[in-house]
Amino acid sequence: MSTVFQDARYGLRMVAKNPGFAAAAVITLALGIGAATTIFSVIDNVLLDPFPYVDAQRIVMITIHNDADNRPGGRSFFRDDEFLDYEEQNHVFDAVIGGTGQDILYFNGEGTEQFDGGYVTANMFQVLGVPALLGRTLMPDDDKPGAPPVFLMAYKLWAGRFSLDPKIVGSTFTLNGVPTTLVGIMPPRVTKLGSDLWIPVVLDRGRPVSQARYFMFQAHLKPGVTLRQAQADVNVIAHRFAQQRPKDYPKQFSIQVDTWIDRLVGQFSKTLYTLAAAVGLLLLIACSNVANMLLARGAARGKEMAVRASIGASQWRLVRQLLVESVILGLAGAVAGCLLAYAGIKLLVMFIPQDTIPHEAVIGLNLPVLAFGVGISIFTAILAGLAPAWQTAKLDIVERLKDSAGVGVRRGKLRSALVVAEVALSLVLLAAAGLLMRSFVALQEVDLGLRPDNILVARIPLPRGQYATAAAKQQFFRSLLERVSGLPGVVSATEASTLPPYGGIRTELEISGKTHTEKWEGIFQLVSEGYFRTLGIRLLRGRTLSEVEVNDARKVAVINQTLARRYFGEEDPIGQNLTLEMLATDITPPVTDPVFEIVGVVADAKNQGIQDPPRPEVFIPYTVTGSFERGVLVRTARDPLPMLDTLRREIWAVDRNVALTMTGSLKDYLKRFSYAEPRFSLILLAVFASIGLVLVGLGVYSLIAYTVSRQTREIGTRMSLGATRWHVLRMVLQMGLQLILLGAGAGLLLTFAVTRVLAHQLWNISTHDPMTLVGAVGIIGLVGLAACYVPARRATRVDPMVALRYE
Repeated sequence: MSTVFQDARYGLRMVAKNPGFAAAAVITLALGIGAATTIFSVIDNVLLDPFPYVDAQRIVMITIHNDADNRPGGRSFFRDDEFLDYEEQNHVFDAVIGGTGQDILYFNGEGTEQFDGGYVTANMFQVLGVPALLGRTLMPDDDKPGAPPVFLMAYKLWAGRFSLDPKIVGSTFTLNGVPTTLVGIMPPRVTKLGSDLWIPVVLDRGRPVSQARYFMFQAHLKPGVTLRQAQADVNVIAHRFAQQRPKDYPKQFSIQVDTWIDRLVGQFSKTLYTLAAAVGLLLLIACSNVANMLLARGAARGKEMAVRASIGASQWRLVRQLLVESVILGLAGAVAGCLLAYAGIKLLVMFIPQDTIPHEAVIGLNLPVLAFGVGISIFTAILAGLAPAWQTAKLDIVERLKDSAGVGVRRGKLRSALVVAEVALSLVLLAAAGLLMRSFVALQEVDLGLRPDNILVARIPLPRGQYATAAAKQQFFRSLLERVSGLPGVVSATEASTLPPYGGIRTELEISGKTHTEKWEGIFQLVSEGYFRTLGIRLLRGRTLSEVEVNDARKVAVINQTLARRYFGEEDPIGQNLTLEMLATDITPPVTDPVFEIVGVVADAKNQGIQDPPRPEVFIPYTVTGSFERGVLVRTARDPLPMLDTLRREIWAVDRNVALTMTGSLKDYLKRFSYAEPRFSLILLAVFASIGLVLVGLGVYSLIAYTVSRQTREIGTRMSLGATRWHVLRMVLQMGLQLILLGAGAGLLLTFAVTRVLAHQLWNISTHDPMTLVGAVGIIGLVGLAACYVPARRATRVDPMVALRYE
């Protein structure tokens, strides 16, 4: 151990003796280690351990996937009777929990507030293994018939709305018109269903289908049961149910049993693993750069190592000495890298798209992350220092004692190979960032078929019972729209049942006089007459809905171009009748004879996200039924967000028991649901690519500068024999250009293989897009030549007389 301490002391002195070299190495390592630690922190806190619950890794979810649909996902919510049947008939779960989101309206004395409620089975938090922070949690008896109404409050609501007042526990709140007692406050990280509060619910097998509630089904696997076994067991139950309830199951479907974590994170996990791979490339670039620096430094210390070897130092002792110095640099890089990671995590959390990670996840520098940072630092330092240490230790002592000015062919080749590797890896990062950028630009240029600018969005949850009928909803919205439309700065306003361009209400379709064997499906929207004007959707044929038709709840409809083309072909749809079967079977009360006359055709507008083609869509008067959630869209002359408080006052002027939620501009919703995740990947990969590009520039510069310094005598000889400055400049630039071209060629081959992992994140762009690859090669070439230029210019200024006396 004494010799190890000697090596450490000597290593510290050598590092302190060369502060410029040490600073460059530490900064290089810190960039790679900081990026790696930041991404690992996200992976650890989002994918590996996102929940504060007990044994959450064995909680699974069931999905019924329609095999005819190429998109992932499917139905994972079940009606009361279906939920209970799965719970009772399975052989693989030892506990089942369920819940569903629902608006909770609370009157605060001035107006009504909306809270995100969670109606959950009473065993929810006992299965999850989390006690209450204050009071108690829900108990099995809380959902028994006749039990007094109770609820739990989330910490975020307690802190944000009730100022952490502990005295509210035991108080009675009127929620949705029912006096309900608050029995407990849950810890900060407990945010099940993203709810503000939780109310126990009784599942009722006798509930009519038309009044169905749908609950998310989650279950805890029995000890020793695998996902494959659970899937096989549930598959038998599901296919038995499909025969009993054919309308609830597709003709061809499969059962998927996934862990809760996989289901929540889903597609975002691929993004994180892609970023982890990018960080791995960046770390390799940092390793190559530091290894090159250590090789150059080792060559400069050749005489020192030869003297140490000549007086008895073994090869292992020399290697160990150099590795100790590398580890010292690595530990310094770890400290700097963790500081960078701390700042990086704070910034990264700001860019993570909402609703892509569990609400319970807290991303920070915890103990596993710090251990990872230190471990990766030491590994990186040893990896970067091993080759230089071995090269330095094994060369001939006699040659070293001569202090030859030659570069050293083998060491020169190794340094060149490292630079070529840096260029290749950096090109991969740059090409990936370029592909994401072009894909992101393509997304933003998608024609939505509507104008999203200056539109204020607000969902309006209405009190239950009071607005159960179509007439009641009509009275409320007619009064509200008249008041809002008359406000200064408002261009137009409309009622809407869903938020464009993110879907509608699904239904089967029938067209009078047409027969077909396959199922005809589409979506419909419940709208007022101002819908098309507010959104800027173009009329192609016929007319839109009139105010009289909406007020009288006439059965007329406007269809989109996709529906007209798919189900009518070249035939004119105007005047023909269309049936929306869902209105007759799945709501209470049903719409009698839901046959609508088509009066107009509008241009397609995106209605299932901006990447997928539009579905067949029907627009009908909102007054034909009192079912479904509703909201308003308001087009303003300027920025719509300042209008929000005015809209709230107008709503309360009509009815103080009505709240509003999901407020914002339509452009903000597009950013949140459509652009946020691509933007997140683009920003991070662009940062990694930029860092890699800087490191490549430093690597090329350091190699060429070192080579020029070792060839000073050769350059002087050439110039004394008649070589011009242009010849010297061209020789040095050619040396660097060869390395850059080799690296670019290797990088292109690597890019063709690696960018395939980005396919799921790209839209309307090839993973081998020529323009992107040419641009990436061009940028790499420019950076490399710029890095060569400074040492090349320095070489042209060599004085032949001084150079000939060199060494």
